[in-house]
Amino acid sequence: MRTIKTNLYEFHELSKVAQETAIEKQRNNDVFLDFFNDDCIEQIIASGFKGNVNLEYSLSYSQGDGLSFSCDYFDNLNALFVEILGTEKQKTIDCIINSCSFKNKGNNSRYCYANRNDVNFELDNYYVKSSTNLENLISQVETKLRDLYINLCKELEKQGYKDIEYQNSDECIIDFFNSNEIEFYENGER
Repeated sequence: MRTIKTNLYEFHELSKVAQETAIEKQRNNDVFLDFFNDDCIEQIIASGFKGNVNLEYSLSYSQGDGLSFSCDYFDNLNALFVEILGTEKQKTIDCIINSCSFKNKGNNSRYCYANRNDVNFELDNYYVKSSTNLENLISQVETKLRDLYINLCKELEKQGYKDIEYQNSDECIIDFFNSNEIEFYENGER
């Protein structure tokens, strides 16, 4: 049997060169945004997009990068209709909402960026007599839904890039080492 003694160091005990090695290895570890996905889904649901929320994103500063999501329904439709028609038309709003369908398929191509056409809102009850006014109203609501979707996707994407920049910062990595009491060999290897 053989016994080998090895000295282990806390981050602040390492030489500057070893500290740089430790930081660079952690940065290249490709640990990506542990809580980002969950936080995005919470924000999407809080915004009214609900039911089987599926998030897609790629945030590596490449062509096709971005963020989009799919879901089954939007639960704040009434507020959008009231914004356009006013509260005195609630019975009409209820009838229209029950005669429409909402689809948010997200970006289902090989890219992840959001597109206004990911969201569709249309009259699907053929028993409701269609008119120019009704079609205009449905179009206005669809435009508002698309604006909400695109703005939310852009905001979440921006948040993702900020999180990546922060997680790759020396400050964040050093804090991670210290708070998790990670020990190193003299050369900065974990």
